[in-house]
Amino acid sequence: MKIRQLVIGFIGLIGLVIAFGVGRHFRSGSPLSIHDLEVTVSSNGDGTCHVNTPVIWMDHSVDRVEWSSTDDRYLITFITIDPPAGSPPLPSNYVKETPLLPPTEPITISPGHPSGFFHVKAKAKYYYYAIFDQNYPNNPPCKVSTDDHDTGVNVKR
Repeated sequence: MKIRQLVIGFIGLIGLVIAFGVGRHFRSGSPLSIHDLEVTVSSNGDGTCHVNTPVIWMDHSVDRVEWSSTDDRYLITFITIDPPAGSPPLPSNYVKETPLLPPTEPITISPGHPSGFFHVKAKAKYYYYAIFDQNYPNNPPCKVSTDDHDTGVNVKR
């Protein structure tokens, strides 16, 4: 009987230690794990560019995003996103703003120099962005904010 009580007491003690550790973690306000998302931009060779993840789905409390380039210098912007003539327009009630924390506008990337990781605001919204190549502002965007792949960041709560 004593061995049984000792084993149950030991299991209870382990459970308390685990509960204390989890409780301390949640008290600090930090998430259990951060999910890093990387968006890679590359040229298609015809004035347009390719993005490996056109739409980024993010949870503001556990996700971070970083842009990188494989071949050229690019500029990512959440503010200068008006599509050129002939492209679908932005929704009429859309407010241009960056979801990034810390707020950075525009983001410049080049091969070997990614943007660094950004958290996003705790505001559920779809944020359009456009990508320009190294000849900005002389060239139109190489990836339009409203193209058929909907280049954007979708922040969920």
